[in-house]
Amino acid sequence: MGFVIQYVAIYAPWIYAICGLVALYQIYKIWFVRAERKQAVFSLEREKAVHDTYNIFAIAVILLAVMGLTYFTSTTLVQAVEPLVTEARSPSPPLLFVPTPTNTPLPATPVPTSTPLPPPGADTGEDGALDAEDPLAANTPSDVVDPAAALEQQVVETEPAAEPAPEPEAPVAAVEAPVCPDSRSVILRPGNNESVSGVINVIGTATHESFQFFKVEFAPGVNAADGFGYLDGGSSPVISNFLISVDTLALGNGPWTLRLEVVDQTGNYIPRCQVTVYVNN
Repeated sequence: MGFVIQYVAIYAPWIYAICGLVALYQIYKIWFVRAERKQAVFSLEREKAVHDTYNIFAIAVILLAVMGLTYFTSTTLVQAVEPLVTEARSPSPPLLFVPTPTNTPLPATPVPTSTPLPPPGADTGEDGALDAEDPLAANTPSDVVDPAAALEQQVVETEPAAEPAPEPEAPVAAVEAPVCPDSRSVILRPGNNESVSGVINVIGTATHESFQFFKVEFAPGVNAADGFGYLDGGSSPVISNFLISVDTLALGNGPWTLRLEVVDQTGNYIPRCQVTVYVNN
């Protein structure tokens, strides 16, 4: 509704001019009807002249109403809706980006160490400990261990624990600035090969010396050459600002090509600008 009010305010002089031309025509018509009424001989002709007069007065009332409504819209309503129109052309939140996932390696599994065995011939109790009353155990130093067990423990301690190999990351295309043949038709954001999700804002420039309108189209695939469909557009020039909003949920996951087209007053368009985005909802 705010855009309609702004359009009425912009084209108010044209509305006044059209109403003035219609009013001049009605003045000429009422002069003609009055002359016809004076020359009428039959009652049917006089009734037709009276009916035409009523129609002229009705059209005059309508013209006054249109001019009054146009004046009220262009002087009062346009100031009230100007903040809403500005916010609609530059909405928030900004463009959403999807972070690239990273792989975190798993922690190393702890390796149990072996316990030295008692020397051969030593008596052990029920719990496996050396018997203190055994003369062989009494004469054996406490720091003497089995050589085979010591060698096994040394090998286990010196052997490094194997760490799991990290999973290879999927290759991701680098985000690049779009290459646009004409500076009057440029998509600034999103960038080329950028991953997007949710509702995104297309930022760019759409202008021309004989500007008529611009439109943004879409097609599936990377750098698509045909099969484009209409997304949205506008009838006012834009310079490095908000163009349209796109709900990527309606597109579906995968690569998509966005294309900006600027059309002049003759119906011709300047070289188009297009980017490839990867939707990941």
